[in-house]
Amino acid sequence: MAVEGAGKQTLSHEELQVAKKLPPQTRWLSNMDRVTAAGVREVVISTVDRYPHPDDVLAMLREHGVERHRWAATTLCIHFKADFDLDDKDEGEWIPDESFAALASFLAEHLPLVDTLRMDDNRCRRVGPRNAMSAYVAERLGKLRRMFLKFAYLPAFGVKTLPAHITHLTLSVHGAYEFIDIPRIMTPSLVSLTLSAIPLNFVWDKFTHGGVLEFNELRSLDLTFHVPYRSIPSGKTEDDLMWERYNKESTEVDEDGNKVSYVDSKTDNYKGNHKLKTISVKEHTPKYTVLKEGKRPRFPKLRHLQLNLYPGRLREFLRDIPLGQLLTLHISADLVAYKGVRLVGLDSLQSSNICYYSESKLRESPHANRFLAKVFAQPPHVRRLTVGTSSKCRLRLPPTVACTGVRRLKLTAQVSYADLPALLRQLPVLEYLYLQRTLFVEPPPLTHTPEEMARHFLAMDPRPVSTSLVKFAPDVLCRNATDEVVFYNIFMLIGRVPSLRVMKMFSFYSTHFLRELLPLLKIPELLKFIRHLAALEFKE
Repeated sequence: MAVEGAGKQTLSHEELQVAKKLPPQTRWLSNMDRVTAAGVREVVISTVDRYPHPDDVLAMLREHGVERHRWAATTLCIHFKADFDLDDKDEGEWIPDESFAALASFLAEHLPLVDTLRMDDNRCRRVGPRNAMSAYVAERLGKLRRMFLKFAYLPAFGVKTLPAHITHLTLSVHGAYEFIDIPRIMTPSLVSLTLSAIPLNFVWDKFTHGGVLEFNELRSLDLTFHVPYRSIPSGKTEDDLMWERYNKESTEVDEDGNKVSYVDSKTDNYKGNHKLKTISVKEHTPKYTVLKEGKRPRFPKLRHLQLNLYPGRLREFLRDIPLGQLLTLHISADLVAYKGVRLVGLDSLQSSNICYYSESKLRESPHANRFLAKVFAQPPHVRRLTVGTSSKCRLRLPPTVACTGVRRLKLTAQVSYADLPALLRQLPVLEYLYLQRTLFVEPPPLTHTPEEMARHFLAMDPRPVSTSLVKFAPDVLCRNATDEVVFYNIFMLIGRVPSLRVMKMFSFYSTHFLRELLPLLKIPELLKFIRHLAALEFKE
């Protein structure tokens, strides 16, 4: 809308003619009058590299003449970014709350029609516990209907209860070290709710309206859970599942050579007690609060559910969710959270994204294989399926699948390429396949020349692997896999996919793939099976 200090070489002929007519003291050339007259619906205030002082932002808005116009904007976007290498080391003065209050009053007065606030405030250390827009939220709370707020750490609103007319609410944080402390939220009008860094045992404590826990209008629910870490001795990591102090009973050898045991009285002093061994871990996970039948939450219109980093038992939580009316389901949790879960009764489900992130070898087998069996046992009307695992061991795909209507499949798991044909033959309408972390099969000895590769291909099962697959995105970034191994596994799979038209692959690998493929296309006996590969389109 405005340009400061534009040189003559950067202006067009028409702009230069206009600039010549401006008085010398004019600093800004602005088309704000025409823009506001046309009806601005969204105002964005954003910084690039340093956290701004609100006084500077206010001066900039006044210099632009914002107060001289009547804005029709209904959405205000605030993006205050901090450069931690600069802002957190800056020893400048503390930014007072009065500066934020002045900016909030200016925005509230001159943008009176705003009912949607989108804020991303990654505050620096010169800002207090409240964020840049806390004063604005408190002042405009009666008019805002949609709030999408992302904080640096924990939010502080200055209000205890959010009003009942809010329809869309997002409260998320960049980094969580504690549970988020959210205000009480009235539920009657909520359509979309997104919360992060919440504990498991008070999920529903903040959502009461007249003693009734009923989400009458809620259609989308997105919850990200958090289990805080305890303070741990320096030098320890946070990768273990739990931490405990042990070996309190120390052993020493007396003057006679006998072992003497004693209890160290300084066990509480971690840094001073070199005999105390510790393991860093998460806090004990609180259990989900199972409510009585008459007080359980009700979601008559819920269609989209997303649970991230779920730390408890999913079976208990899902009892309060009407699974039969969901259109999308996204769950990421520890592998143990899926114990006892059956993904059945999903009568309306269209999109499913189920992942686990545990890397404990004691849990991977056979629980990880059971996890895959549960995911592929979802009903046939599921159209989009995403499966994610963090297992470092080879997993086995289930022999039979129930989700035969899947059109888009994203599979992140250490399954073998040799197991994929049996899976694809059970997905008759699959159109897009994305693979990651898939294990390559070592080629047989006599497959080094094109003729040997052709004989090996013709000796295999002649049935097509898929007649519906159109786009294939393989994972080729496998450790210790040579180009020959990558080509062999992909070729043996897609050679019997006559419907394939597009393969998504980096240009480096696609060039090598074509180099290996061209000699095979010249073999007449093989050409009738792989003719479709001659017209294959490669995309990055």
